[in-house]
Amino acid sequence: MPSLDQPSSETDTPTTDHDHVPASDVGVELGDRRPTTDASSNPSRMLEVAARTADELVANARTEAESLVSTAQATAHQIGEASRNEAATMADELSRARAEQLAEIESERAAAIGQLEDEKANLEARIAALSEMEAAQRDRLRDLLTEQLAQLDAERPVAPTDGAE
Repeated sequence: MPSLDQPSSETDTPTTDHDHVPASDVGVELGDRRPTTDASSNPSRMLEVAARTADELVANARTEAESLVSTAQATAHQIGEASRNEAATMADELSRARAEQLAEIESERAAAIGQLEDEKANLEARIAALSEMEAAQRDRLRDLLTEQLAQLDAERPVAPTDGAE
């Protein structure tokens, strides 16, 4: 196993530009987890690099968490707006449907009242016709009875008077 103090000649990773920079100037990047030669030889330097890496990871996690929270809040806001819009649309539709129902009911009521008024007018006309018929019938009966009384009075035999004979 190769030592961390000594660079290995059997490394699989290709060398990059920052491999030639002094160890004191090299910061640990998030993707680069390889310890430097000086950092591995000095435990306090290694702790400092680990602390810096941890701080960076925590900062990145906080940034990502804030991003996720803001995205979730934006999504929640959009859902809330969509819900409010849908509720307003439904309220408008219900209001429109209710207005249509009220108009239909009013139309049916007006039609029923018109029909009842027509029926009332027909019944009043029939009552008037029956009243006229009754008056005409009474007049005929009165005339008939008067005529018959007049005939009875005319046919009445004259009663003999007591002293004439």
